[in-house]
Formats: sequence, C-alpha cells, structure tokens
Amino acid sequence: MKLTAKDFELLTENQMQFKGIDWESQIDRFDETPNFEHDFIYWVENTAALVLATKYLEQEGFEYQINYDLRFDQPIFTTPFAGSWVSA
Repeated sequence: MKLTAKDFELLTENQMQFKGIDWESQIDRFDETPNFEHDFIYWVENTAALVLATKYLEQEGFEYQINYDLRFDQPIFTTPFAGSWVSA
C-alpha cells in the first residue's frame, strides 16, 4: 500500500513544532522520554492511525519516535518531518 501526503494529513489530529519550544519542562506528560531533537510532534486518535502515519514516514525516509501523551490520553510521535499545516 502506498500512502500519500494527504493520507498522512488525514491520519493526524494535531501537529506542532517540538524542538526548541521547551517541551522538556513537560516531560512528565509522556510515557517515555521523547526525542527532543525532532522538529515536530503529531497526535493521532488511535493505534491504527499511528501505524499508518508512521508507515508513511518510513516510506518517505523520515525517522520518528512513537510515544504517548498522558495528558491527552493519545498516541503521539515526533519526527523531523513537517506536515502541511504545522505552524513552525
């Protein structure tokens, strides 16, 4: 299955700049220590969306780290990849 950039955008619920925005001060909201060197953070609704979104990143050659946002009770991932609606 080949995923498109549009598919990726539809799979993610929220996207924000991550690197350099002092997320380190909120480390307790994650189930594991995230990669603070990644530029962006993305939230997804469920595990299925997480798997498909990260498959798109693999397909396009981007690294990522999967994590969990305990505050919003949602899967997240960080990556250098900038989606089309990221406010950077």
